[in-house]
Amino acid sequence: MLLRVFKTFLLLSLAQAATTGVTLRNHNKTDGFDGPCLLSEYTNRASCTLYNEVLLCARGFTSNWLTKARYHLISHLKILEWPGYCVNVGHLQSHFPYLRTLDIINSTILKIFKGNFDSSSKIEKITMHDLTSLWEVPASLVENMRHLQVLDLRNNSLRHMKENLIRGPPVLETVYLANNNWDCSDGGLDWLAIENENGTVRNKLADYYQLMCHQQLYRGKPLYKVMDIIRTVKQTCPEMCVCAMTHVVSDAKGTLIPLITANCTEKDLEHPPASLPPSTTTLRLEGNKLTSIGELVQNPQYQTLMDLYLDNNSIQSVKEWEGSEWFSTFRVLSLRGNLLKQIPVYAFDKAFQGNNNIMHVFLGHNPWRCDCHFIPRFQGLLLKYKRVIRDLMDIRCARSDDKTISYVQISTMALGDVCRNSDVNMPISTINIVNLVLLMLILIVVGRFVYDWHKFRATGKLPWISSILP
Repeated sequence: MLLRVFKTFLLLSLAQAATTGVTLRNHNKTDGFDGPCLLSEYTNRASCTLYNEVLLCARGFTSNWLTKARYHLISHLKILEWPGYCVNVGHLQSHFPYLRTLDIINSTILKIFKGNFDSSSKIEKITMHDLTSLWEVPASLVENMRHLQVLDLRNNSLRHMKENLIRGPPVLETVYLANNNWDCSDGGLDWLAIENENGTVRNKLADYYQLMCHQQLYRGKPLYKVMDIIRTVKQTCPEMCVCAMTHVVSDAKGTLIPLITANCTEKDLEHPPASLPPSTTTLRLEGNKLTSIGELVQNPQYQTLMDLYLDNNSIQSVKEWEGSEWFSTFRVLSLRGNLLKQIPVYAFDKAFQGNNNIMHVFLGHNPWRCDCHFIPRFQGLLLKYKRVIRDLMDIRCARSDDKTISYVQISTMALGDVCRNSDVNMPISTINIVNLVLLMLILIVVGRFVYDWHKFRATGKLPWISSILP
């Protein structure tokens, strides 16, 4: 007797700990519990009442219902406030083989089902309500039940569900799933996305349009809308890429706007994908064989991108972005590990200055040209936007025979190391020559005006040019 009391106390303590924050590694898995999970463990505080073939048992089963062969009287079993976190349904079926209806209600500690109902089960309806510690009902629990017609799983804390839970039972007609904490991401209910609107599974879900997503990415969003978006992403994702909806937001009208990531890394691509899923905001093209950004600029589908990762390709020039609308709206741009020697500094400065979305830019591990024509302007850009350009330590001069500049960090290098001796005599461009000529002419005109003004004040004689004008 003392041993039984001790075991009961121990199990109740474990169950209480589970409800206050102890999370089991195999939560809601039939193989996650190695104990006996016996129906006879909770008889001390149990009470059972029989009326019209309905047996109602609270806080366990009384010993008389587990020892006497009166199971033929029971067609409907109601289990209330089950005190443990495990129920052995195999034992339940053997004790009550003639059940037609099974209700498990308000069992807030229950989180594991051990065993499963086999093909001899006569149960036609299962109801589970207010099982607030239950994350998942294993498909194996019911998939062999030949007579199950209704499965009511409303008002629990279910997060995941396997397809076979609904598809498995051969005569299952109606399933209720509302008011649960459904996880709409991969591994949760994402398999519903590939189910046709009039498919077998969808037709069995009586409250499909009432289901809500509860995990952080899609919290509070209607499940059917999220599934529609996931379906579109799966159908429009390029074959060589992996696409996922990383987040979803709502606009002022309540329309869901998905944030899609297309991951096409290390696929030996020489050209970017010709198309992307609608609303793709992040594109990862690292580790491919791209040599140009021309197709990225010209393809209108790329204009909605916010984050673009082009690391470890063979891109030599980015001048196509000069004047591009996308270049003034992007959020993240990564060009690490390419073959860039220089960039149009003025275009980058203008785009960065007018871009209110910009967060991160990465330019490291490129063979930057370090001469007096490029470095002063490039260094000024790096220092001006050092809060945005996040890898300044990796932005270095290319390998050179000149040890004073070889692999030197550009943002901190002394300009005297690149602008010395003959390097200072930078070639004068045509536009600068024109500007110098104009400056000289202006100085001549101003000087002549000052001379004539002084002469007029001293002699009262007008300048020669004034005397011949009509």
